[in-house]
Amino acid sequence: MSDQHLGDDVHDLLDNRLSAARAAQAMSHLESCPDCRMRWDDLRRAREALQTSSAGIDMTFAQQLLDRDRMAEIAKGESRHQARAARPRDRRPMLAAVIMVVAMTAGVGAAYLAGAPDEVSLEFAEPAGTATGTLAAGGDVTYVEARSMRGGDALRSWVHPDWEATGLTPVEGAVLRSATGENVFVATILANLEPIVITEQHGRLSSAFAEHFPSVDLGHTSAYLVSDDPRQLVWQTGDVVISATCSCALSTLESVAACFPAQSDPGFVDRVAAGLREFTAFASPDR
Repeated sequence: MSDQHLGDDVHDLLDNRLSAARAAQAMSHLESCPDCRMRWDDLRRAREALQTSSAGIDMTFAQQLLDRDRMAEIAKGESRHQARAARPRDRRPMLAAVIMVVAMTAGVGAAYLAGAPDEVSLEFAEPAGTATGTLAAGGDVTYVEARSMRGGDALRSWVHPDWEATGLTPVEGAVLRSATGENVFVATILANLEPIVITEQHGRLSSAFAEHFPSVDLGHTSAYLVSDDPRQLVWQTGDVVISATCSCALSTLESVAACFPAQSDPGFVDRVAAGLREFTAFASPDR
């Protein structure tokens, strides 16, 4: 027992391991030392609580936990490796990784939304008349001749039938910039010498078509009959909205529309890639 505090003698006193003389000296010290008295009371209450517990807790281990001085002595003897192992894990790298994942997820989500096609409104369904008349109202025009249409390269981003298999004949076409800034493909084709005007625009068909116009079954998809004079069908395939217009019989127009292949909607990766292209175009200094 030191001159100032009981130290480990408080445990021996609690366990009745001190001689009578030392026990009397320790009790006298408890009367005059508030710190040792507080420690004695804490240990005694903990001992009583453990003795009445049914959990079967190891008494020696509990005493070591309650002994602040003993824990401090053990800590002094630890190696650096043990001390590092006892310290809480540095969670900053994990937090940085979580923040990075959240940022990437938000960026991909924004790109997906940006890559979603614009809605094609009812104005698209206005009768196109002839290709020449439609082009006259447009802005910048890129003409596509019949040979280029047959080759397919000029129509890579547009939907077109298999000319040889269907017997349809391309006459002329053009890509123009509409008043709202979208690219629109307009072409004239022949079906048994009947001229058919095809208009295409990338986007998503407005739900208003289903609300206002009757549907026509094309086999691989449904079209909407938006006009009888001239007759006009409008339908969606992939991310392209197509209009076919003629003064021919409805059965002829349906057969032409059915010759255009069905395409699936763009997948998640395609939408994200399209959104990233939108971001790149927006950030370009040439804008």
